[in-house]
Amino acid sequence: MRMMGLAWQYRWRCVVVLTLQIFILMMQIGGLGLTGLGVDFFRHQVDSEAPQPRWWFGFEPPVAWNPISLVILIAVGIILLAVMRAITHYLLLISTSDLIQRRVVVKLRQLAYEKLQRLSFHFFDANESGSIINRLTRDVVETSNFLSNVLLGLINVLITMTVYLIYMLNIHVTLTLAVMAIFPVLMVATVVFMRLVRRDLRIYHKLNDTMILTLSENVQGMHVVKGFARQQQQINKFARNNKAVKDRQRRIFFWMNLFNPISGFMTQVSMIIVLAFGGYLVVLHDTDPARGMGITLGAGLFVFVGLANQFASQIQDLAAIGGRAQEHLESADRVFEIIDMPLDINSPSPAVPLHKSRGAITFEAVSFGYKTGESVLHDINFDVEPGQFLVLVGATGCGKSTLLSLVPRFYDPSLGKVAVDGIDVRRLDLNHLRRNVGLVFQESFLFSNTIASNIAFGYPQATQHQIEQAAKIACAHDFIVELPRGYDTIIGERGVDLSGGQRQRLAIARAMLLEPAILILDDPTAAIDPDTEHEILTAMNNAMKDRTTLLVSHRINTCRRADCILVLDKGKIVQQGTHDQLIDAKGYYRSVALLQQADKETKRLLNQSDRPMI
Repeated sequence: MRMMGLAWQYRWRCVVVLTLQIFILMMQIGGLGLTGLGVDFFRHQVDSEAPQPRWWFGFEPPVAWNPISLVILIAVGIILLAVMRAITHYLLLISTSDLIQRRVVVKLRQLAYEKLQRLSFHFFDANESGSIINRLTRDVVETSNFLSNVLLGLINVLITMTVYLIYMLNIHVTLTLAVMAIFPVLMVATVVFMRLVRRDLRIYHKLNDTMILTLSENVQGMHVVKGFARQQQQINKFARNNKAVKDRQRRIFFWMNLFNPISGFMTQVSMIIVLAFGGYLVVLHDTDPARGMGITLGAGLFVFVGLANQFASQIQDLAAIGGRAQEHLESADRVFEIIDMPLDINSPSPAVPLHKSRGAITFEAVSFGYKTGESVLHDINFDVEPGQFLVLVGATGCGKSTLLSLVPRFYDPSLGKVAVDGIDVRRLDLNHLRRNVGLVFQESFLFSNTIASNIAFGYPQATQHQIEQAAKIACAHDFIVELPRGYDTIIGERGVDLSGGQRQRLAIARAMLLEPAILILDDPTAAIDPDTEHEILTAMNNAMKDRTTLLVSHRINTCRRADCILVLDKGKIVQQGTHDQLIDAKGYYRSVALLQQADKETKRLLNQSDRPMI
């Protein structure tokens, strides 16, 4: 029903497709009828005692016409119908392709992609990238094929079967009922077959997703694979996944290949009934035509055999449609699962606008967990005034990045409230909120585009001067202008052409261009050498003025300049204060500070020593 609703948006094209299908059916029946008429005509010419052919629509050929003229008339009629059918079939293919490939596929993929842009990180946490890519590529095509191969095919089969059945009943009711007796058995077999295949197809899709994920991870992590000489192990892993897909596919083919001979055998049984009973009716008509119980050889038995054969073929098509429907429906489930996914992070209605934030942030009794029953943050409370500089410190996995992700509302807290300018972020317009927050993630992601386009990603209307100013703030301008095409240099996938420090500086420039009221930096100096770090931090001092900044860092030199430092441990704030306050208190911060101080002293002594540094 969903696919029919999607196709019905292009209703006139659907009407054209169905009209062409009906026209092709009429041409097919017309050609079969003319062939049966020709058989009766030849039989009457050979045996004058045989029944005369019954011409269509009361037409009676002129007496002056000789047999050759009548044969030519019948032949020309068959040829014209064949030509018209071929032309109509071509138009049908063009119309169906235009409807399915150029409209429905594009529309369906666009709907799924647009929904992906609005889904929260919960969806991406729960679904692997290989599965998502598979859904928007292979599954979208399979879902659209459901419309062409199943819905339109089913409508065509039902119309064809109805027309054939009426024609067969018009020829002989008893013979039709005798032939139809075998088809309920075939329909039951079809239903059983569909249920058997559906479960295997569901497993097949999951195995295929796993195989795609293995391939994707291997391509992205090829440096790691080769660096640790794990090529053979990766080959073996992919071979196992590939074999699992092949084995499940073989099982599906087994059921399909088992069903086809069964359905073919049943249709042949129906043909035996037609020939046996139909032959009897032809003899009955020839011996006693006055009773009206029999049928003629051409327009009767010959046409009926053709109709019954085509009817049986439609039954087989119906069974094949049932098999294809299972695969297409499984793909449709996966696509519509994305389209129907509820938006747990969305702008409320009505939403509070936030055109220009002051930059005040409040965490009030905030707790959060990625999964129900699991808590990553516990009872977080703190306030950041506009323009303040807050640093988060803590061991890996303590919840620093998670805490930052609650400010732009990538997730909603399980308990408590996160507020910007005193307003709960869940009440704010989501786009307004995120335009007021500049982000630099721990792993900087760059797109396959020019450097200028990457910097201006959040503000495409930026001028060249604004882009260059942002790059200068992030200490990226100098290395950019040294590139062959400067700001117009196209960087490779994920910024592979640049060093880690260069990628991070471009990410910082991208955030600076927005001139946000709130700046969130998730350990941006982790991949940058100390000299570059010093340059960036010095250049960012002016950018941080009158701007609230939240920074994850373990560099004590950075922490010294912070207005407030939060020390997290296992999702809880265990220490809070300035550098001077925390350096004198026992705890994690003091331990990190002393270790860094000892490391600096060791390096100083080694530099003064005559011995080479190790």
